[in-house]
Amino acid sequence: MFLLAFLAFGMTANAETIVSNDDDEAKDKSLIDLGQGKDENDRWSLHAYVGVDVPTGAPDGVKFAPFRSWEFNLTLLQYDYTPGKSKTTLSAGLGFNWRVYTLSGHDKYFDKHSDGWIVVENVPSGMGSETMQDLSSNVHTTSLSMPLMVKQKFSKKFAISLGAQLNWNFWGRIHNSYEHGDRDYDEYTKKIGQRDFTVDVMGIVHLGDIGIYCKYSPMSVLEKDRGPKFQSLAFGIYL
Repeated sequence: MFLLAFLAFGMTANAETIVSNDDDEAKDKSLIDLGQGKDENDRWSLHAYVGVDVPTGAPDGVKFAPFRSWEFNLTLLQYDYTPGKSKTTLSAGLGFNWRVYTLSGHDKYFDKHSDGWIVVENVPSGMGSETMQDLSSNVHTTSLSMPLMVKQKFSKKFAISLGAQLNWNFWGRIHNSYEHGDRDYDEYTKKIGQRDFTVDVMGIVHLGDIGIYCKYSPMSVLEKDRGPKFQSLAFGIYL
């Protein structure tokens, strides 16, 4: 409701026009500029960011591969509002977020028991090189994302954004892939009990047209009592 109210306010806002001798300073950089709102104080844009994920807080025996764990976020519609001549910009958006958490090594895999419990299993001793070669196992989530950010400009090429991202994690699955003999196998497990709603804390350092972001998800990826508890720490490039 807060997001809808914020967007509605932006569409009807009638704030004083920004007075600036440099149009570039009055506009936020974005991957795609979708156009101006009712006046020069508000704009619509599209943004994306991609980065590596470093899962944290996992129990003993559960290790992740950071450079095989990643996330991609596409904010399809973002509204930016800059009050008057301020260098502070408020923004709210709506988009999608994809995250993959991959176990390290090739001897462990995610499995779902008949009671719905998600566990990390070991490949049976002596079978790893015979039946499950190049094993890769991950948890994959897809979310409807709603970033709410405050951006402070310090110059035309330097700014910092801080805020939160709300996520509705409406889809999740386990993906196990491996080779057996001359064939490749891909096994998918749905209904893994991912946490439905999560909140991330996010910061972005804007350097000209490119940003560097860091995002921490303090809430466990899986629901309580559904599987191993772990959180998400990601960083990468923001456009």
